[in-house]
Amino acid sequence: MILFTGSLLENAEELIRLGLKPTEIIDGYEMAANKVLDEILPKLTVHEVKDVRNVDEVLKAIRSSVMSKQYGNEDFLSALIAKACISVTTKDAAFNVDNVRICKILGSGINKSEVVQGMVFKKVVIFKSSFDYFKN
Repeated sequence: MILFTGSLLENAEELIRLGLKPTEIIDGYEMAANKVLDEILPKLTVHEVKDVRNVDEVLKAIRSSVMSKQYGNEDFLSALIAKACISVTTKDAAFNVDNVRICKILGSGINKSEVVQGMVFKKVVIFKSSFDYFKN
């Protein structure tokens, strides 16, 4: 975003040198932004999710985002994310990311991950030796 803004300022500097007024440059940038938002961007959609409760449709939308961070595990993780998101989506309320929690358990790999309905509480296991019982 910063690079894009810098390029706009460089172009504005060149336009000022050519004799345009700053207000004319601003109007031109606003017209360009409106054209992009109204005409160009709506035509550039790759995939549109029509039913947010359909796992296959949601999976297609999620997969590309997951692939950019977890290449090689994108199919497995996308399926988990889609199931988790759909399971907390209700008919009358929009999806809320706070309804999905991740609980990391040490000693296992990413392929052992699964979606669990309900609440998960991590419990710390404290091992006491037999000597601890005799101390009291």
